[in-house]
This record gives sequence, C-alpha cells and structure tokens, in this order.
Amino acid sequence: MEYQICYENWKNTFSVPCGVTDEYLAGCGAVQLKVLLLVLRHQSETISPEMIAKSLSVPAADIRDALNYWANTGILKAVSDSDPAGKEEPVAPPAALPATDPVPTIPKAQSPKPSPARMTASEIHELTQRQPVIRSLLHETEAILGKTLTSTDISTVISLYDWAGISANVILMAVAYCTSIDKRNLRYIEKTALSWQEMGLESDEEIGKYLDRQSTAHKREQEVQSAFGIHGRRLTAKEQGCISKWYGEFHFSIDMIRLAYEKTVDNTGKVSFPYIHKILSAWHEKGFRTPEEASSESAPRQSGQKDGKKEYSFDLEEFEQRHRWHVPTVD
Repeated sequence: MEYQICYENWKNTFSVPCGVTDEYLAGCGAVQLKVLLLVLRHQSETISPEMIAKSLSVPAADIRDALNYWANTGILKAVSDSDPAGKEEPVAPPAALPATDPVPTIPKAQSPKPSPARMTASEIHELTQRQPVIRSLLHETEAILGKTLTSTDISTVISLYDWAGISANVILMAVAYCTSIDKRNLRYIEKTALSWQEMGLESDEEIGKYLDRQSTAHKREQEVQSAFGIHGRRLTAKEQGCISKWYGEFHFSIDMIRLAYEKTVDNTGKVSFPYIHKILSAWHEKGFRTPEEASSESAPRQSGQKDGKKEYSFDLEEFEQRHRWHVPTVD
C-alpha cells in the first residue's frame, strides 16, 4: 500500500528544519519529537515547559530534558527568563566536566568514552547512525517498557552497550526482567545490567539460569511469608538466608516449615526466625522428613523413663480400697 499527502486538509502549516529529519530523527525519542513540534507550532508565542507538560501529559522534568536535547543539537537555543529581548544564554556542552571535578581514571587498555550523563545529542546521533544495532536496541527497549525514552534514558541504554560493553541481548534481558518486577526506571535497569556483568554473567544461558534461581528463591520467600502471616514488610537478609537454607540445604517442604512455625508461636507467642531455624536444624540432624515424624517426637510417653527420671504407675482404685478405713491420727 502506498500513501500520498492529502493537501485538501492543509489549512495552516509551520516549518520544520531539515536537520531534524536528516540528522536527528533516528536518534531522538518520541517525547523529544513531540516537544519540538509543539515549540515549532507555537514559535511566535511564549510556551513554558509546564504548558507543554500539561498538553502532552508528560512530567515537566522530561519536557525540560527534551528541550535541552534540542538545545544541544542547535535546533533550539536557551534564553534567560530575565531577558525580555531573548538574549541567548550559553549552553555548556554536557560532555564538558566542571573544573572542580576530579579527572576520571581510565585503564590504558580502555579507550575513553562518554559517561551516560554526559552524552550529547550529536554523540547519540553519531552512534545511532554508525551502529544500527543501537537503533534496534532503543526501539526494543521502548517496546518492552511500553513508554517513550527520554534523552537521559537513551544515553543510559547506549552507554550500557557502547561504554560498558554489555551485549544488546543482555541489556534487553535486564529490561524485560526489571519490567516483570515492575521496576521500569532506567537507573534501576542500568544497575541490574552492571551487577550481572560484575557477577560474570555474560551469556543468555548464564543469565537465564540465574533468573530461574532468583525466581525460585522469590517464590519460596513468598510462600514462607504467607505461611507466617508476614505482610507489609520485606524480609531481612538474615531471614532470606534462613529460608534459603531450609529449602536448599535441609530440603524441607513448606509443611515442615509451617509446623516449626506453629511450635515456635506456641512456645514463644511470636514469629522468631532463629527459634524456627533451631527447630528445623534439630529435625534435619535427626533425619525427620515429614510432619508426622516431627510430630511423633513431641508425643507424650506412656511408660519408661522421661528426662532421666523413673516413672511409677499404680491403680488408684486399688489404693483407695486398701486405705478406705485407715484414718490417720493426729497427736
């Protein structure tokens, strides 16, 4: 199917610089493009970031970020609010470091690359033009997140690929994983991808196995929280460690864990992970595998010895018959 411009509906028009489509269209996000179109449409009027934010239903911070993006390309220019004549305010290139900042140490084997917070629009454009995989990575990231990326978001994604050297597949796995746990912030995604790199997880298979283990651990923790009636708070690292040992080392089922919990509450009146862990450790040492085996341990003994003391039994009725007529005298 082919498409043509319908000139009959062209009543009012406005100009768009050719550089927008020729140089920056591939590298900019949807928010940046929408903001620029609104500014160009109202070029003879004063329009504030707050007005644009209300019109697009986008946070004002993202609007300012988009405006700075176009200012860095030279399509727009920043002007002082106190200058009615619209005197141009110099825009410092994001790549420049303040004089007071320490010079970052770069290993000799690594070539210097811009950090996520200092990538300019021209740098983003150059990388997206030179490496088509980056364009695909950005589009897939937006599709998974279900939102348009800001210029800061774009810088973060590109930096993970070009600066940190993480493969596109691994970045997308990080995006998908964080989205599945409702963590869509790019900073969180960045930390996740970098933490995988620090752990030496570089292939899809390695990360897949790691995520399976994480998913299993999360399900077990939820299972225990539900059994213990713990709501409204997160488990501590020690509590998570106990749960991991109960399942992973002791190989106990939730039924055994719940029984230990019930005994703990009966004896202490509260949920105590150390107390529960002590009970489960003892059961593990004794080889108990089922709740029935663990429950039989605490059943009352009928005869024999108990706690090192002898137990005696006698017939109470016989005792009464023998001593019915014996009345002790009191001197």
